[in-house]
Amino acid sequence: MTDLQAELQAAADEMVATPAETGLQVAVHRYGRVIADVAAGVANPRTGEHVTPGTLFYAASAGKGVTTSLAHVLAERGDLRYDMRLADVWPEFAARGKERTTVRHVLLHTAGLPGLPRQTTIDQLCDWDHMCAVLADAEPWWEPGTRFGYHALTFGFLLGETLRRATGRTVTELLREVLTAPSASRMRCASPSHPRCCPGWPVRRPARSSPSRRKARRWTAPSRLRYAMSPASATTPACSPPTSPRWAP
Repeated sequence: MTDLQAELQAAADEMVATPAETGLQVAVHRYGRVIADVAAGVANPRTGEHVTPGTLFYAASAGKGVTTSLAHVLAERGDLRYDMRLADVWPEFAARGKERTTVRHVLLHTAGLPGLPRQTTIDQLCDWDHMCAVLADAEPWWEPGTRFGYHALTFGFLLGETLRRATGRTVTELLREVLTAPSASRMRCASPSHPRCCPGWPVRRPARSSPSRRKARRWTAPSRLRYAMSPASATTPACSPPTSPRWAP
């Protein structure tokens, strides 16, 4: 065992021995070669099954980095401008004081739309057109560009729909053309019932720091809600609730 492998394994074991983590993996690649591959803890607290290097974890917000990279490449090519208003290509988005919201605001998580309506369901969250219509009609929680708030569940819709409107191509098509060509590889997500999948995690409620009149507009998903991506569509991935018994409660 290399020094790096031993150090990372010790750190991972220490983390899962505390409430900080239940199970985790760490892999280090250098010049295309794996120099450390660590697994620790359990993949499913209910069954006690251990995490292995082959256990699948949901990438979740890692997809934001891929989509953001796509936006940067399009901006470099001149197909997109950071200060372009979303309403210039997405007219419906200008509603309720959002007419000055720019691509830069979205990329910096300052667009003022960090959450979703309280009554949003998983089925609705998996309906691209519905969610884009909801966001287009939404009132921002603050004036775009004046505050920061992590747009956990809205970022993909805001940036993805803007890119689609600006280029006439879906994010999947743009990924193939701009980032993954000529291999034409694409992002694929495992079903939550896949036997290698680690259980999901709770979606935390947003902090209630806004004026009381805005509280009703906040999305407060059930604390035990899980969601995962499913490769149901080649162009617009859909979400599906976990059905495998390996998913922890």
